[in-house]
Amino acid sequence: MIRGKFADEFGFISSYVVVSDESALVIDPGTAGDPGDNIIQLLRDIGLGPGDVVGILCTHGHPDHVGGAHRLKKTTGAPVLIGEKDGPILEDPQLFLKERMFLDVAERMTMKVDRGPLRVNYKGVEPFRLLRDGNTVNVGDVTLHVIHTGGHSAGHCVFHDRANKVLFTGDEASNFPNDPRKFYLDLSGSMSARSTALSTMKSLGADYLLPAHDIPHLFEDVRLLIEQVGDGVIHFQDSILQHLEARNEADVEQLVFDIRQSRSIPVPQSYEFLLVTTITAVLQGFQRAGLVRTDDKGVWSPK
Repeated sequence: MIRGKFADEFGFISSYVVVSDESALVIDPGTAGDPGDNIIQLLRDIGLGPGDVVGILCTHGHPDHVGGAHRLKKTTGAPVLIGEKDGPILEDPQLFLKERMFLDVAERMTMKVDRGPLRVNYKGVEPFRLLRDGNTVNVGDVTLHVIHTGGHSAGHCVFHDRANKVLFTGDEASNFPNDPRKFYLDLSGSMSARSTALSTMKSLGADYLLPAHDIPHLFEDVRLLIEQVGDGVIHFQDSILQHLEARNEADVEQLVFDIRQSRSIPVPQSYEFLLVTTITAVLQGFQRAGLVRTDDKGVWSPK
């Protein structure tokens, strides 16, 4: 594990290097410069070099985990792999701001100069391979099985080393380590997919859960973490429905106000738009399930 700098409530952004038979596979290269700049030094510390990197594997396409992909690819020549539905935002990072976050024009401009972990200040990179559920990725004698989860973002995948009972979970299990019930989805994400993903991850029986934020979870703590996150998902959905039913109809801004006033859900504090985006994604999921409806003015109501 390569731990980056502390990033407020996001904790420490983490990258991983899987080493086998003098070959290395990097998982989630981090932001542009952190912790990506430390990856090459780690390789040298263990007697390897840039040419020994056989792949750069991304759990999803968000800036705090793929911002360093272009620079690392340029240094190592290694191919970049990512879930097929997040390929477009890896190749064109501006799509993250335009299509994945609920931002107005002013907020988009602000994010371009932001110094936080979600800043888009890096070059995109064309993925060498787009991953699907059931694919495998090999480094030496280690095989990682690709599980497409699609909760945190449409293309999110987790990687399972069955032999060693290791699970690389990106942001699907926990991306705010100070409270595992706190999370966000981008606009392509799905709360129902996240719930299914958590059930799948729990069934794998992993002894080591390695997230893209902060520290690994080991043995019994793996099950406890997944259960806590699952409880948070259920609580979030129930709270949105309860607030909407109490008002009978509301737009997203009103729901954000109600949630913050009632403190009914642990929510991200770093960026206002993360809560707005997540509520919107959840409401869209409810709409597909036939639980709510909306009009052309963005006002939502129970069905």
